[in-house]
Amino acid sequence: MKSIIKNPMKWLTISLVVISFQTITMAEGDNDKVGSSAFKFLNIQTDAHGAALGGLAAQASGANALFWNPAGIAGSEGIGVSAGMTQWLVETTVMNAGVVMPMMGGTIGLSLVSVDYGEIMKSGWAGTSEFVFEPNQGSFKPTDMSLQASYGRSLSDKFSLGATAKMISQNIDDVSISGLAFDIGTQFNTGYRGISMGAVISNFGPDVVSQAPEEASYEEFPGMSLPMTFSFGVVGEAIPGLNAGLNVLKQADMAQEFIFNGEYSVAGLASLRFSYNISNPQQPMSFGAGLGMAGITANVAFSTTLHFDPVMRFGIGYAL
Repeated sequence: MKSIIKNPMKWLTISLVVISFQTITMAEGDNDKVGSSAFKFLNIQTDAHGAALGGLAAQASGANALFWNPAGIAGSEGIGVSAGMTQWLVETTVMNAGVVMPMMGGTIGLSLVSVDYGEIMKSGWAGTSEFVFEPNQGSFKPTDMSLQASYGRSLSDKFSLGATAKMISQNIDDVSISGLAFDIGTQFNTGYRGISMGAVISNFGPDVVSQAPEEASYEEFPGMSLPMTFSFGVVGEAIPGLNAGLNVLKQADMAQEFIFNGEYSVAGLASLRFSYNISNPQQPMSFGAGLGMAGITANVAFSTTLHFDPVMRFGIGYAL
């Protein structure tokens, strides 16, 4: 362990090389997994602070880091909690909550993400000899959930590692799937002009198989891959009070995205945030603001979309 602490740059280099290799592998089959990934709700940005900046791979910290980069929880000096709500597309609501606590030589965290799609009308064949198709055969309520456990540790005053294990489930009417997913991330503070870097591979793990109901008319459900995602970020102080950065996002079933962002701090109490995604015209811009005092934080984010209503996110947090 001493050799690791003495050589954080060595471990940073190894970590980034491994993560970058994984990214190249994902890019080779760019978009070839469209429509074949399960648990797409894991790709929804749920934290208002990070969503306004297009990601927090480099600067995530405290309980908020549970939803961005588990390496960011390593610097927690006391108990921290975070909770938020996202008013997602088509009246879908996403809730998230997390807590972190220094323990076991580092920091442990527990978090939850839950998706409520509301009531959805059933439709299908009426079962008569005429094969009548009926649009209203009752309703059902699909649900998604992810229960997460994280651990982060600082290997030096500049370098930290973290990992998350997730128990994920999805229920649509009488069909359900469940599985395991994992995240692994790193963060490195260069010590120069506030420049920090972070990299994360999230939502990787074995393929999942649906549990078909006995009365289903089809024999098998094919295996579905997880929505594996690579995130890389770099941020630094552009001018006093203003941090600016770049996030690179690559989802297994989407094209690579580049997001530029900026955050201006007012007297250390309030922050104004902005990001612009130059690669995704469906959700090009996000705005946000935050307030913090006596360990209590409140954040709001507003993301534009091309064809739907804007996405609103709210979050609160507390750190001892």
